Amino acid sequence: MFKKITLVAAMILVLAVAMPKKAEAAYSDGAAIGASLFFGYPNQGLTLVGQFKGVPLMFGVQAVANIVNSGYQYFGVGLTMDWWGLKIPLGKAGESDVHFYLGPGLAADTAFGSDYWSINAGLRMPIGFSFLIKQKWEIFLEPAPVLNVLHADSYGVSLLGLYLGDTDDRHRNRWNFGHFLHLTFQFGFRYWF
Repeated sequence: MFKKITLVAAMILVLAVAMPKKAEAAYSDGAAIGASLFFGYPNQGLTLVGQFKGVPLMFGVQAVANIVNSGYQYFGVGLTMDWWGLKIPLGKAGESDVHFYLGPGLAADTAFGSDYWSINAGLRMPIGFSFLIKQKWEIFLEPAPVLNVLHADSYGVSLLGLYLGDTDDRHRNRWNFGHFLHLTFQFGFRYWF
């Protein structure tokens, strides 16, 4: 009987220590997986988000598409990697703990259409609001402007929105705001292990 009580007590202790607490999800040092919808210029789509235990970076893999403009439709894949350098608890919203996070990140995407292709690489700044609703569940809202450093497409190459080299007449040495700044907004959830 003593062995059974000891074994059950040991199992309860291991589970209590191993189970993440609600507050631990506010810090980017656990393991997490989630999904989100994102909207913005120029892409819309779905994102799979996640983080590995011990690595303070949140990763995202996106299926990107432009379905709004019927004359300019495409599909592609995007990647993000963010470090939440600033994390501030804001208090409670009902049963949820609310947190603010901010930090630099990287973004890259590629897209292909019937007569168009593009590759983008840039710096992003996620500005996140996290609602920890259960012990392991989180809902988040995250606007994230992206400063597009490199853009290459069917028409040429641009650095910080300025087309370089020999391009067609429409884009010759022209600065393009859409190739310089992308604005995105994500809404989704994360599950913390």
